[in-house]
Amino acid sequence: TAMKLSKREEFEMSKESETDNRYEFFDFKKERDELFKYTESMVKYLKDENIPNLIIVDRSSRPLYVAVKEYWKRKYPNEKGPNIVFLNPKGFKSREELSEVEAEMIIDDCISKDDAFEKSEQVRGKEEIIKEFHNTYKRLMADKDKPVLVFDTCIHSGDSLYPMKKILEESGFTDLRIGSVHPSDNYAKVKEDFYLTRRRPEKGCYPFDKDRMIEKTFESAASKPTNTKRTRDRSIRLRKEIKRIINEYLDKE
Repeated sequence: TAMKLSKREEFEMSKESETDNRYEFFDFKKERDELFKYTESMVKYLKDENIPNLIIVDRSSRPLYVAVKEYWKRKYPNEKGPNIVFLNPKGFKSREELSEVEAEMIIDDCISKDDAFEKSEQVRGKEEIIKEFHNTYKRLMADKDKPVLVFDTCIHSGDSLYPMKKILEESGFTDLRIGSVHPSDNYAKVKEDFYLTRRRPEKGCYPFDKDRMIEKTFESAASKPTNTKRTRDRSIRLRKEIKRIINEYLDKE
């Protein structure tokens, strides 16, 4: 007699049967469905709320910009899309508000994620961070009286977003919205104003996969481009696949 499969084994087999080797990053249909659904929901929110600026938090959310731009270009070719900027949460952590232990934890985490190695002495002072942010993002600063959406995939403790949110508020942004894929954890110090779904995505905190074209550093509010060819090439392939998926779903409409 054939051995009976456990529910977990049945689940794994059913997942395997859904894979499509034509895709490198989104080989499960549910992942592609979610990518399109999240992009559609994001564009709808930006349009309905008339939000001119979208801040994407590096790195897990970065690939979203490719999907948003491709969707907008196809659906609204005669309308100006949102100004999209990327902020590096690590660059907003100041030595006034970051202990030596916390700095070392961040450094250890970055090492595990293949980011550039840094020392805790490289953490900047708050005044320097604010000055650099204002000088780098002049277009964004000019719109500080308009609604701005700051989007991150997952909000757990809120430790990454909180320093960024605080500096944006202190810089005069009067209508700051926080967005995420799903609701923030109960104990998070930053709460979302907008989320895409209540369900946990198929790809967890990386529903747009991992774009490592850049590295997060303490020295700048903007992330730095990576010099590693392998990761750059992977990111280029990821972006092309996201564009392809968005167009495939729009072609079906």
